[in-house]
Formats: sequence, C-alpha cells, structure tokens
Amino acid sequence: MSGWQEVRSRDNPQVRAIRRWLNESSFRKRAPWLVLEGDHLLTAALQAGWMPEAVFVEEGREGRFAAVLALLPSSCARVRVASPVFRALAATETPSGIVARFARRPLALTPEELAGRDLVLLDGVQEPGNVGAILRTAAAAGVGAVLLGPGCADPWAPKVLRAAMGAHFVLPLVSIDDPAPWFAARRGRVFATALAADAVPLYALELTAPALWLFGAEGAGVRPEWLAAADARVHIPMPGAMESLNVAAAAAVCLFEAVRQRVWPTTQGADA
Repeated sequence: MSGWQEVRSRDNPQVRAIRRWLNESSFRKRAPWLVLEGDHLLTAALQAGWMPEAVFVEEGREGRFAAVLALLPSSCARVRVASPVFRALAATETPSGIVARFARRPLALTPEELAGRDLVLLDGVQEPGNVGAILRTAAAAGVGAVLLGPGCADPWAPKVLRAAMGAHFVLPLVSIDDPAPWFAARRGRVFATALAADAVPLYALELTAPALWLFGAEGAGVRPEWLAAADARVHIPMPGAMESLNVAAAAAVCLFEAVRQRVWPTTQGADA
C-alpha cells in the first residue's frame, strides 16, 4: 500500500474504534488488535518484529517521524489525521503525534515450556503503573513470562503499555485463574513475598535455579491460599524506618538479586 489516507472527522470509523479501545476495557479485551502511542513504543515493537496494520500521524508532523515511517512494511496503512481529530486518538494530555494499531498475538504457553526460566505471578496488582513497571523489570531481568492472576490491571491498557516501555514485545504475558500447574512445574521453587514471622530473608535464599516469584497487591498481599502453596515466604530486609516497599520496587529487588547470584557469585564479590 502506498500513499496516505486522509482522516478529518472524529466520526471516522477508525477513530471511533480506537477511542473505544482507549476508554473501554471490555472493548479492549474483545478487540483483536492493540494501540500504541508514540515513536518510542512503535520503534520498540518494530525492533521486536511486530509490524503494525496501520499508523496514524498528525498532519504536519510526517517529517518528524520519517525515520520510523521508513521502517514500515508496504502493507501498513499510513493515515494522515487532522490535528483536532488526532487528539481523539491519543491517551496522553500532550499527544505525541503518532499512533499505531497492531494485531494481537495470542499465546498458549504451558508450565512445561517455561520450566527452565524464572516466572513472575502477579496476584491482584491493580495499579497500572505498578504492573507496567514490573513488566519492564521482568523483561530486563530475563524472566521467561509474567502470569497475571485475577484482579490485575489490564496488561494492555495504555498506562501499562507506557510504563512497561516496550516490555510487552519481548515478554510473554499469560492470564491465569489457577496457578497450581505452574506451582507444580517449579519443583519446590515457588517464592512469595510476605511480611510474615516465618518469612525467610531474601539474601538467605539460593537463587541460581529458576523460580516462580509471587507478588501480591500492596495492602492485601498475596491471597492466603496461594501464599500457603508457596515453598517459601520471603521478606526483603529493610533496616530503615519503612515497613514495606512498593510492589514494583519489591519485584525489582527480588529479581535482580537472582540475577546477581547468577552473574556475580558471592565468592567473586568477596575478592573484589
């Protein structure tokens, strides 16, 4: 496909569909596509091999995005949108000037397929910024997949996409209701963060083997039945005056302690 399509009305069907996707979680879950805003996320998706179906650019800003537009396949529709209309396509207060629509990639992963990788399971983490930050951390730490239990924020919501900074395109996401098969596949390596009397200090754990990390919502924590199924309850030593960490910060500390143990063992650190 060559040339530009023109959109000058908010009543355009493509504009109306994207508005629904941005604003209605039920519509977003049914839609076979997703929407990205900004050239940073678009570039991250392209680098990971995701190709958009259509790209919408605010009129007058085509030159600003020439480099990323040059990477698009010929099959991708290029749509020039009048400035007043473009605001209807953006989820941010200051629109970036470019929005892309991608086909979803359904996943059907099994616990056995990821037996040799770390996993993260989120239980009821509702704040989109926290979910996005955890996805970004998990991708950086080399986690095999993030499992999302009931009550979590929609992982494809615009705020989560922005906070994850491209993690969605390199990290499998799996929604689950029952974690039992995933726990069983870990063979004694399920760790749940908890402020409990019997919790083991994080730095006392041996983390060189793959594990499943279970993080719960702030305040409520991990649900009791899932906590009881964990092989160890874990707490992060905090010598300061605070009782707990933000769940995204806690996930980062735990996952990168595992990274540290694998790439920089204690014996090496002692010689440094």
